[in-house]
Amino acid sequence: MAFADDAASVNGGAATRFYAARSLGTAMTQRWREFADDVPWAHYRQDPAWAEIERDENQEPWFFWSERDGQLRLTALGLRRRLPVPGRVFWEFPRGPTFRELEDLDEWLPGLLTRVGREAARLRLSPPVPLHEGGDDVETLLERHGLVRRRVLGGWATLVADIAREETDIMRSFRSATQRAIKKSLRLGIEVREEDVPSGWDVLAALETELARRTPVSPARPADIERTSRLWLRDGAGGTVLVARHQGEPLAAALVVTHHGTAHLPMIPSSHRQRELPATHLLVWEAMRWARSHGCGALDFSGYSLVAQPGEPLWGINQFKRGFADLDQLRKSVATHELVHSPLIVASARAVRDAQTRWRRRAADPEA
Repeated sequence: MAFADDAASVNGGAATRFYAARSLGTAMTQRWREFADDVPWAHYRQDPAWAEIERDENQEPWFFWSERDGQLRLTALGLRRRLPVPGRVFWEFPRGPTFRELEDLDEWLPGLLTRVGREAARLRLSPPVPLHEGGDDVETLLERHGLVRRRVLGGWATLVADIAREETDIMRSFRSATQRAIKKSLRLGIEVREEDVPSGWDVLAALETELARRTPVSPARPADIERTSRLWLRDGAGGTVLVARHQGEPLAAALVVTHHGTAHLPMIPSSHRQRELPATHLLVWEAMRWARSHGCGALDFSGYSLVAQPGEPLWGINQFKRGFADLDQLRKSVATHELVHSPLIVASARAVRDAQTRWRRRAADPEA
């Protein structure tokens, strides 16, 4: 089995065809989205619109899919990351692929491994299939094809708060300390407003870059957030940017992404300045209220570390999130699995990436 570029099909199994293309037309994009509507765990990072958000000078999105009897069975938005090593790249499928049945993934993987194996120093997949809904079988299948589970990478657990209830019921479900922090913020005059405009993008990028000095997140650029706003948020249709300010000074910000009735918080950075002002608590509460008013019934905190230890930054972030959602709302999914063809290249690329991250942090804040 193999893939054909630019959507030229080749036969796979008895009635399965496999495709790969650098772009999708309007009709195929609509088919991908209709397919995702039928898969409850489909993630927004596998939506075709997200491809242009991910595209940059070192990263090229590719679209893979399979069909059987004219019906989509699997879709996969993959990212081909260039490396400073000629002829070698990283292939990653963030929160994907998306598929109907386990056999669809089983049929698709051999062709993918054959295709990308010629150049991939590392291949990563992370379909967010819930562990209690077949995820264990998915992990077994991935391992059978030679991929190794990387639980320490995180991303396979998250807290999801139920926001379909009345606001008073939602507030009562928070920890007492979280409720007090929200009320304190209001008394102190902290305000949270929509700022999906250049000034808000600048604030969100600056705070995320500041956070990157303390926790394992990547620095952000206003241009990246602007692209997200233009291609996905679209004036509130797919989310927004919220900023919490006290007397005009930005203390915290959030990127809210909505998809299939769930609001996601992939960015909720805060400043270490004026830490006595609990602005982030109010920010999350206002994100919930905004999401409810835009038709969402759940808020996904976009991650909960199951390997963080007391004293580590991610441990503190976990405790903050638990103020809004109990552990009985913890959702576990398939962990990231990877196949490393060239350990030396992977280690070298990691060292280069770490150096580049340090340089970007210094460039963003020379006094840090």
